[in-house]
Amino acid sequence: MIKKMKFALAPILLSLTLGACSDKEETAPKEEAAPEAAEQKEAASAEQPASKLELPANDEVAVVVNGEDVKGNIYSSVARQLETSIAAEGQDTSDAKAAEQVKSQAISVIVGNKLIIQDAEKKGHKADETALKERMEEMKGQFENEEAMNKTLKSTGYSMEDLENQLREQLVYESYVAEEIESGKVTDEEVQKAYDGYVETSEQKAPAFKEMEPTIRQSLEQQKIQDAVFERIEELKKDAKIDVKI
Repeated sequence: MIKKMKFALAPILLSLTLGACSDKEETAPKEEAAPEAAEQKEAASAEQPASKLELPANDEVAVVVNGEDVKGNIYSSVARQLETSIAAEGQDTSDAKAAEQVKSQAISVIVGNKLIIQDAEKKGHKADETALKERMEEMKGQFENEEAMNKTLKSTGYSMEDLENQLREQLVYESYVAEEIESGKVTDEEVQKAYDGYVETSEQKAPAFKEMEPTIRQSLEQQKIQDAVFERIEELKKDAKIDVKI
């Protein structure tokens, strides 16, 4: 069964986009590789594993949230990521029930993301253009050149404009969470309890508490933020108009 996703939705959608297109080149000098081998490698890096899901066309409207369309390329990215996750747990999306679970969860992720971004924009949150430019350059730096980046994006159903929009939404999301979401502080008792639970369930000797404390605290803080975001999404859904088209 797919677990309920209570996470930072906009960054997740961004990672889905980039996860499919951030295949870095090997460190060996390119001039040493034969042209045929280079072409085969480039084609392989752009190819995605075949999905067993029924996916919409990239420009088909998958869902409408408060009058705003979400296209099929976004849906497919989320659905394929979920498909990969449940495959790792031994489930097969050729099974109708599993496929329906993926669809339901993908729609939930997309709707939640859109509701948060819409509420953020309504409250005046905007992407910092300097930060946006910096992040675009970071993304471009993962590829040999812009042409290679465009080719890989195209193979996933995205364009450079789509990528920029995803980065813009991520910045809006981060601003919204920082200013609008109250998640509560992580207590020392919660950190200790989490550590004790890890020690009890770990098959190997656990590192000392002092060594793990910063990581555990950060993880618990992120979980509290995710839970608070999920609660906000549930509130926003009460007045939202959602129309699933697929």
